[in-house]
Amino acid sequence: MASESRTLDLVDRQILHALGIGPRAPFARLAAVLGISEQTVARRYQRMRGSGIVRVTARPQAIRRPNASYWSLRIGCRPGTATTLAEALARRPDTSWISIGGGGAEITCQIEVEGDQAGLLHHVPRASNVLTFNAHQMLHHFPGRGEFDWILPDNDVTAEQRQFLAEPAAARGGDARIERADLPLVEALERDGRAGWAALAEATGWSQRQVAHRVGELVGSGAIYYHLDIADTLVGMASAASLWFTVAPAHLASVGARLADHAELAFVAAMTGSANLMGAARAVDAEALYRYITTKVAAIEGIQNVEIVPHVTRLKQSHSLIVGGLVREPPR
Repeated sequence: MASESRTLDLVDRQILHALGIGPRAPFARLAAVLGISEQTVARRYQRMRGSGIVRVTARPQAIRRPNASYWSLRIGCRPGTATTLAEALARRPDTSWISIGGGGAEITCQIEVEGDQAGLLHHVPRASNVLTFNAHQMLHHFPGRGEFDWILPDNDVTAEQRQFLAEPAAARGGDARIERADLPLVEALERDGRAGWAALAEATGWSQRQVAHRVGELVGSGAIYYHLDIADTLVGMASAASLWFTVAPAHLASVGARLADHAELAFVAAMTGSANLMGAARAVDAEALYRYITTKVAAIEGIQNVEIVPHVTRLKQSHSLIVGGLVREPPR
């Protein structure tokens, strides 16, 4: 593959940023906001998707599903053994956001647990190469602008443009849940979050109108959400870290909401444990991460402590494997 196909310019980053706001927005709508042609948006998106720069996926929201929970694991390994375990974890469909950090001896991993089927939570601590194991359950996810603004921190997208790009939902705030009949639809969206209505209808055996309505219900209730898996380093974000905050309970909600609007954080959630708030940080380099911690984070009242866990190697994002720094669809 030609190296130039992996080079991103400002227009590419603008397209990625707009997709972060409206992952399923038609190319014509993206083009109208960005002030470029629909053909340019379509061509550049297909190039970036084909070359492993971006994948748009849909994910079930574990915290919104009955009998399901979402956990963050920190696994300390014997020297030289972390990679083998991390690769095995990455092949599982119930894991995401797998990285090796801590000098190459600590794995961070997210896992979805169905009911009482907590296999990993029971089996991983017993592995001979595991020295320490900590599991933290997600209690609340704080949505915010930071989930997509890290792609293009100095953006000028207006509130009206954000609303124009956002996915219309048939029952926003409703109580739709993922049912067994929805599984083919969810699986198709996991493979390609921008799959057309015709392709989704074929995958489910429903009509296009039925598919569109059901997707609107599931997105509107929060049962599924869209995510961009992006080759971070090609976007210029060479420093990634998990930030574990200790926050006074009286400030937990307000601190979480403020952090979620920081462009430097792609994910913020309240967690169990003494460090009761976690953020996923991306920065151009370590110096930029330091400036963020000592300025924007330091200005927030209620944060008592922050632990910084750098990610040296990323093996998996939300639903994509990271191979040679590029995002790839996991094998079925």
